Amino acid sequence: MNKKYIDNEGKLWGGKWVIVEDKLIFNPTEEQILAAGYTAVEEEEEEPTEDVLRARALARKLNEVHEYDKSDAVNSFSINGTDMWLDAQTRQQLRISLDACRDAGRETVTKWFNGNEYTFSIEQWYQMLTAVEVYAADALNVTESHLNALKRLATKDEIEAYDITAGYPQKVSF
Repeated sequence: MNKKYIDNEGKLWGGKWVIVEDKLIFNPTEEQILAAGYTAVEEEEEEPTEDVLRARALARKLNEVHEYDKSDAVNSFSINGTDMWLDAQTRQQLRISLDACRDAGRETVTKWFNGNEYTFSIEQWYQMLTAVEVYAADALNVTESHLNALKRLATKDEIEAYDITAGYPQKVSF
């Protein structure tokens, strides 16, 4: 409910000033507005249109997709039962490190993640890194398809009912 003020002729108060006892008052209090001869009227707020409701639902759902995409529900894999995630930059740095170790003639590499030590052959590291990279690319494609599909839905109800968790690839486990 919005409160508005009208004078005895039914004219709407302009919202900036009133005259009370020959004094011009800027930014008056409600008491001063009433003293100036205005009457408070409760006005029903307009119901939002279906387009506005759809736009609000879409904004909420798109945000949900982005949050889900950043969550452990999508961004994780496991090594020996320990869940973890390597973002794109870390995966790229790991590949550079593995290339250098291979070029230096090493056969195994030890890396630490989240306080845990992992030692594998360079070939195993490459296989795991490739599997994680493919998983990440596939998961990103699902996220993008959800964003695209949501934008095409016609109603608020369709948007709210849309399952943003569907279709993601099975997480990789080593």
